[in-house]
Amino acid sequence: MRFKWSSRVIFGLALSTSHLAYSEEGCRKGDPCTMVVYSEQSDKWQVINKSRAERPFSPFSTYKIPNTLILLEKNKINTKATYQVDTSQYPPKKWWPVKWQEEDIKLRDAFSYSVLPLYQTWTKTLSKPEIKTFLSQFNYGNQDVTGPLDSFWLNSSMQISAFEQVDFLRRLDNKTLGLSAHTYQTFDAIFLQEASPEHTLFAKTGTGPIAKKTYVGWYVGKVKNAQGTHYFAFNMYAPTFNDMVKVRVNKAKATLSELGIL
Repeated sequence: MRFKWSSRVIFGLALSTSHLAYSEEGCRKGDPCTMVVYSEQSDKWQVINKSRAERPFSPFSTYKIPNTLILLEKNKINTKATYQVDTSQYPPKKWWPVKWQEEDIKLRDAFSYSVLPLYQTWTKTLSKPEIKTFLSQFNYGNQDVTGPLDSFWLNSSMQISAFEQVDFLRRLDNKTLGLSAHTYQTFDAIFLQEASPEHTLFAKTGTGPIAKKTYVGWYVGKVKNAQGTHYFAFNMYAPTFNDMVKVRVNKAKATLSELGIL
């Protein structure tokens, strides 16, 4: 997709932090990070580090957004059931969170806690041609599923940029992905992360290694507030997984706060 740029686009903003609501400093021009925000009602783009925003990366667990939509549409998963990781296929590892090892994991928790082995098992109930058809229908990233069926989104063939993440989220919210009304409605409840009188936040994290001592961390979603709906995609680098998970969400939220979204 070609994005139309105008004077409304802001590159590498110098922003006040007087209303900073989060502990981390926001993304800055020249930092190893990017933030793209599109505000629907004002038709306003705000972009920090444009060249990085155009660069495709592995989506890692942000791929759970289109993946969940596909699985819901194909009736492979539902919100009423509970699930358990098949440890014969995916033996537990020392680093697994406790949530992944529970015996009754609900779909919303599988999404929020990024229970990878469950999503890998579910994805293997689909064929690559099925997945490719949906991703083409969604116009999601490079639509490349040539990597392993249960991991093509994990530093493999699938790649997507921050701009493309925002474009996809806009079409998801506008219900133009060719899915059923039930799928859209069900997913919206899964996607919800925060609700307050000031705003509603829908978001998904994603993190993984792309090189030695280089992890990419994502935070993508939308914010609804008094000014309307704002779609965003943030990514950054960190040297380790632990370093990334300590800062990615707070840094993304700090950036959204500085941009006047949160």
